[in-house]
Amino acid sequence: MKQKVLPKHNSRISTFPKCFSRRCSVWIVKASARFQDTECHLAETKKELNFLLQTLGYPNTVLPGEPRAKSEIDKALHRLEALTQVPEPLIWHQQPGGILGISPLLLGEWELVYASNGILVTRTAPAEILRTASRLPGVGISDITQTISLNPSGAVVANNSAVLGFGPLGSWRLGIQGVWRDSGDGKTAKVLFDQVSVKPVAAMGLTVPSWMPPLQLATGGTSGPGESRVGASWTTTFVDRDMRVGRGKDGEAFLFRRKPPQ
Repeated sequence: MKQKVLPKHNSRISTFPKCFSRRCSVWIVKASARFQDTECHLAETKKELNFLLQTLGYPNTVLPGEPRAKSEIDKALHRLEALTQVPEPLIWHQQPGGILGISPLLLGEWELVYASNGILVTRTAPAEILRTASRLPGVGISDITQTISLNPSGAVVANNSAVLGFGPLGSWRLGIQGVWRDSGDGKTAKVLFDQVSVKPVAAMGLTVPSWMPPLQLATGGTSGPGESRVGASWTTTFVDRDMRVGRGKDGEAFLFRRKPPQ
């Protein structure tokens, strides 16, 4: 009987799948551990930020001053920014039609809960008077909101608004709209301001109907070059499902919290 010859056993080939599988498993375990570690640090940093903000209290968190308390908040913000998982939120994916997309995490309605040096409205002379009188009922600044959306042409539009209360004179919502244009690094945008408006919220103790249109103080356009319009630089340094950090050209920090759906 003719003996059957078996092929030579190649140990390198036979052990490769097992070795590869083992290495892949180790890599997955390490990656999972790093992810869990980042998530843990993220949760701890957010918890610390919320505690510091609650301790300082609103509206001090969005007004100039309180350097010692704000120094601790700024340190926590730096730790939060180091944990960002979306380093280039203005460069996300290619949408149908060739329009460069942005991270969907940016879109939505955000409430400003912290400003390291106050906001533009609170740094003006009239706002200082408003701040001094903010201890009186119905006087002060509230509901500082930024809503980010895409217009029909695919441009990023930010609507900023705040409610200013003047006691017996009622309260008014000041709105500023601007278009974001990516500067090229995927996180810094040039903001071109298009519209400034005011709208009464309450007067003589009565709520003004929501359907009443705002009064346009200045109007620009969201199309065309528009480079001569008033603008500002804005860098998004952190964004996730519930928090967002932005910085102005001088490094001042702004912390937003996503508003829950109405």
